[in-house]
Amino acid sequence: MSLPESLERAASELAPLADKIRPANGDPIRLLELLDGAESAQVLGWLLSAEPDAADELVQVWCESEEGAAIVLALDDAALDKAGRKCLRKARHRLRSRGIAAPEPERAEAAPPRRAPASEDRWQSATVSAPDFRGTRVGYLVEPHPAGGARLFEIRFDEGRGVLDFKIYNAGRSKVRGFLRSLTEGQGQRLFEVERDALRSLVRRASLAQPVDRPLPTHFVEWRGRLFPESLDGVATPGELARRALIAEGEPAPPAADLDATFADVREGRLGPWPPKSAWVGDRMERARAAAEGLDGKARAEAIERWIEETSESLQKETDAGLLARHLEEAAWARWRGGDEAAARGLLHAATAIVGDDGAARRLARARVEGLFAPFLTELRVVEDDATAAAQAGGS
Repeated sequence: MSLPESLERAASELAPLADKIRPANGDPIRLLELLDGAESAQVLGWLLSAEPDAADELVQVWCESEEGAAIVLALDDAALDKAGRKCLRKARHRLRSRGIAAPEPERAEAAPPRRAPASEDRWQSATVSAPDFRGTRVGYLVEPHPAGGARLFEIRFDEGRGVLDFKIYNAGRSKVRGFLRSLTEGQGQRLFEVERDALRSLVRRASLAQPVDRPLPTHFVEWRGRLFPESLDGVATPGELARRALIAEGEPAPPAADLDATFADVREGRLGPWPPKSAWVGDRMERARAAAEGLDGKARAEAIERWIEETSESLQKETDAGLLARHLEEAAWARWRGGDEAAARGLLHAATAIVGDDGAARRLARARVEGLFAPFLTELRVVEDDATAAAQAGGS
C-alpha cells in the first residue's frame, strides 16, 4: 500500500487526527507541519505497527528535517513488532551516521516539543545543469504549493538564445525530492544545487536575450514578474559566484600554456564547442569537401589545414566573445561544484583570456572547430590515408 493510501487508512483509524492527516494529501513534510509533536509520534507509531513499508518512506523524509528526526529518535518502540522496530532501528542508525544523537535516556519517552512551523526555506531550492554543447541549460526552482505538496518549475534556457521552454509541475514533496535527488547524486549527476537568486538572475538574463521572432513561453510570461523580476538585475550568476570564490582580485593571468587543458577539453568534446547556426555548419562542410575534392596525399592534407584555419577565423568573427566567456564561467561553476577546482580555475582564466587576448581567442576558435567537426574531419582525411597506403603499396 502506498504512503498516501496508508495515511488515509491512518486517518480512519485515528479519527481525532483525521482533520490534520487528510489535508496533507499524503505528503510527509506537510503532515509534519500540520501535526504537533505528540500527534506526529502517534501517527508514526501507528504506521510502524500497521504499515511498516509506508512508515519507512515517511521516516526517510522526516529524518531530513530537525523536527522529524527528533520524533524518530524519541519514539518509544517497546510496543512495536519486529518489522516496525527494524525500520526505526535503520532510521536511527542513518541519523547517528550523520552525527545526530538520540535524546538523553530520561527524556526518550517524552513527546518532542512542538516547534514553530518549519521554515519554507527548504522548499525554496534551486538546481541547474552545466551548459551542454550548445550552451543550453536546464534549471529547476521548487516552492511549496499553497494547497499542499510542491510546485516544480522546469526552465530550459540559453543565455544566447533566450528561454527555450518553461514547464510547471505540481506533485507531492517526496516525489519532487526523489526526482531531484536522482539528478543531483551519484555517478549520473546532471544537476548541481545553486543559490536560488543566482539561478533566477541567470534565467532573467537569458530572457532578455530572447529573439524577436520567438516569443517567450506563455507560462514564463505569467510567472516572470514573481520569479524573475527586474530587481534581479546585477545579482551574481553561478559563474560569477565561482569567479569570486576562486580568483583573487588582481590575480595575474597564468601563462598561455596553462590554458592548454581547457582547449583540449573543447577539442576532445568534453566541453562545448558552442556551434553557431546549423546553416553555418553545413556551409562550412560543403566548402571543405570542395577544397579537398580531387586531392590526395600532401596536397589534400594542406587543403584541409587551410580550411581549418579559415573556418576558425570565420568562427571567431561569428562569436560573441562576451557570451562565450560567460559559457566558460558557467562551465567553471559546474566543475567547481563537482569538486574539480583546478579545472574550474582554468576555465575562468580562459574566459578572461579570450576577451582580452586575440591569440587565446584564436586558439579556442580552432579547438572549437576541431571539436565540432571531428567526425567530419576523420571522414575527410580517410581518402588521404587510403591514397597514401595505395601509393606505398605500389612502390613496394
